[in-house]
Amino acid sequence: MHARAAAYQAAAADVVLTRRGSGDHVSNMPEWNAPGSASYTQQGASTGAPSGRPPMGGVSEAATRVTGRRVIQYIVDYVLSGIIPGLAYWLLDRGALHAFGWLVATVISLAVYYWYWVIRPHGHGGQTFGMQIFGLRVISKDGGPASTAQFFIRGILLIVDTLFFGLVGLITMLCSRYRQRVGDHAAGTVVVEADRVGG
Repeated sequence: MHARAAAYQAAAADVVLTRRGSGDHVSNMPEWNAPGSASYTQQGASTGAPSGRPPMGGVSEAATRVTGRRVIQYIVDYVLSGIIPGLAYWLLDRGALHAFGWLVATVISLAVYYWYWVIRPHGHGGQTFGMQIFGLRVISKDGGPASTAQFFIRGILLIVDTLFFGLVGLITMLCSRYRQRVGDHAAGTVVVEADRVGG
């Protein structure tokens, strides 16, 4: 029985040597186009992206490392976007027509809010006034321009991001690979340096 086992082993070795000699062997090189294979790790090394995960669209992680500027930019935009609504409430929300004045001031505030956070940036290359000052821009996560709907979603969810003095948005950004706040995740947008993308 031992002799028969040895014979089988010898025959198997002959087959392996024959296949190697004829070039019929399996390559150890990674399959670059196979999803889930070592290809993404190799591509990540060549493009600067973290190992195992391809870059998101045309956006690099380095272009989104602008958290400090975003904090200051938001403070500037918050002040600027609140000037007209503040004046409206101060002028209209008083006297005998208190309720009507409050209603008019609220309508004015909502209109200003929509213009400032949706219409204005959509028509000016993804930039609010604060973003223009600090060299930032909102784009879609695929690298293209953000749509009106995306700006609208970002604007609405500022309500969530500014909870607890803005800590919700800040912590979400710091924990995000592409520094996206809650509104960015929902809208599919990122904020990048303005000179990293075409304007």
